[in-house]
Amino acid sequence: MRYAIISDIHSNLEALNSVLDFLQSNPVDKIISCGDIVGYGPAPKQCINKLLELKNFISVMGNHDAAVINKIDISNFNNDAKEAVKINKNLLSDNELNYLNSLKTSISENNILFVHGSPRDPINEYLFLLEKFNQVMPLFKEKICFVGHTHHPMIFETDNNSTSNFYQEFDFLKLDENKRYIINVGSVGQPRDNNPQACLVFFDTKHLTVSYKRLPYDIEKTQQNMAELNMPEKLIHRLSFGM
Repeated sequence: MRYAIISDIHSNLEALNSVLDFLQSNPVDKIISCGDIVGYGPAPKQCINKLLELKNFISVMGNHDAAVINKIDISNFNNDAKEAVKINKNLLSDNELNYLNSLKTSISENNILFVHGSPRDPINEYLFLLEKFNQVMPLFKEKICFVGHTHHPMIFETDNNSTSNFYQEFDFLKLDENKRYIINVGSVGQPRDNNPQACLVFFDTKHLTVSYKRLPYDIEKTQQNMAELNMPEKLIHRLSFGM
């Protein structure tokens, strides 16, 4: 089975369209999102409805999805993120809010776990430090866990929780069938790894291969749409630099 795995679209329709256009000529069996369809960007309604048109798409819930439907406390969000949540919420219909509310916090299939943050805290936990990766590995039974949330693509590999490796700069990796993995798929609409291009991951279950694809999109159009909604300047500016 061939998956396309995405995350953190963040209401960026131009970035999402770039990914979906690429998938038109590079089809997969299933598209799975690791959450945060909304937040930060100017087009939550359009992104949700674009995804709902897909026959082979499913998503888990991210923290910004949860914030827009009042499922989590956002007191720890920075002011820009809070303002974006407010704007996004006001742009959505009841049907679109209900869709976000219907999302599960995790999906497990084919010995793969999909969450937004981590297996320990699917909505909120950030996985950056080696210590945290080692802590959460025993908390899920699947061979592979795909995550988003940090907006930084990376792969954590472990052998029975004893020998661990990080992979951060790569386009392709053949997985070892005797090891377990946590794989961060980066961000479609709000990259923060100093690369402003949308991030897309392919996973082939037969060959155990993971490949990353970065795709350009019309950043200026997204920024213009954000400015028209009076969204915070920092959120607009950072898209140009992937930071």
